[in-house]
Amino acid sequence: MSGTETKFWPVVGIVAFVALMLSGLGVTLVAIFFVIGAPHAIPPSPGTAAALFLFAAFLVGASIALLRRSIRALTVTQPPEKQKRTRRSLYAVAGGALLVVIGAIIFPRVYEPWWPAMGSSRHGDFMVEPTLLSACAPDAHRIFYKGHVVTKVASNIAFSPRNPARLLYRSACSHDGSESGTFYYSGGRGAPLQVNPLVMDEPGNWFDSFWSPDDKFVVVPALGHATLINLQNGESSKFLSDLFSVKDALSSSVGFLGWSPDGKKLALVVSTTYMRDDRSLFRESDLVAIDPETLTDTYVATMSKPDAWSTGQFIWVDNNGSYDLAVDSTLDNDPTIYRKPR
Repeated sequence: MSGTETKFWPVVGIVAFVALMLSGLGVTLVAIFFVIGAPHAIPPSPGTAAALFLFAAFLVGASIALLRRSIRALTVTQPPEKQKRTRRSLYAVAGGALLVVIGAIIFPRVYEPWWPAMGSSRHGDFMVEPTLLSACAPDAHRIFYKGHVVTKVASNIAFSPRNPARLLYRSACSHDGSESGTFYYSGGRGAPLQVNPLVMDEPGNWFDSFWSPDDKFVVVPALGHATLINLQNGESSKFLSDLFSVKDALSSSVGFLGWSPDGKKLALVVSTTYMRDDRSLFRESDLVAIDPETLTDTYVATMSKPDAWSTGQFIWVDNNGSYDLAVDSTLDNDPTIYRKPR
């Protein structure tokens, strides 16, 4: 065997040591998953975990044995007084190589630059960063305001169409209920505020109409349980479904329809299902106007058609500078629209 071959295979052995050691660590992590289980994914399995731990121990033991054999092969031709020193150096090199490889794997997943990464998008004074490997979830973004990190867990971000200094976002990951749901941040505010414990619906162009025209309120739709947010102080209401749905009905839900032109009122539809004495079902949808400051409601009319209320069936009437919600006059003869006694 030539001298080159004598050195080549031991070097390959050292590389294989790194690979086997990494494989052993990876199998150990998988075994831990089977010890504790993963919610809705992997049930705990002590037997599988024990088998994986044994396999991991075998890989680690094989890697160490291979490393020792390779280093002995590299130093066998050296004088005895030099072998011990050289072997210590080679062990240090092999250990350093292992740490370098582990660092190269872990570093991108923990590194967070102090400034927005390349590919970030600007929204006024905000910068929205693309998802980094270090993010806590595949859809989590860091948001910067004037160079300072506002949040590291933003998902489904919505900026106000009337004031670019206001934004809403869903929390992509959290440790407890106080960190989950939907958050509001206004430029210059100390920290984002949770304004709905549920995650808001996927935002889009349709969401622009949920921000009030006077830039004072926003309705945050979230899985049928919207809240009303005061944009001046960040305070949020209880679920609108809890405030305005019919309590003694078979089922009841609340939907947002729109704001008055001056932002002083908002229109809601309260859709309710009742059961008659003969156990047949019927549905009614009440059109109501809400004062966002006091959360008092003003009943307007009821519709018995299944499509409830939609744009074009109600209007805002100018009443000496303020606006009142009313049924479109073209529907005056529609028998499915009526007023209930209150």
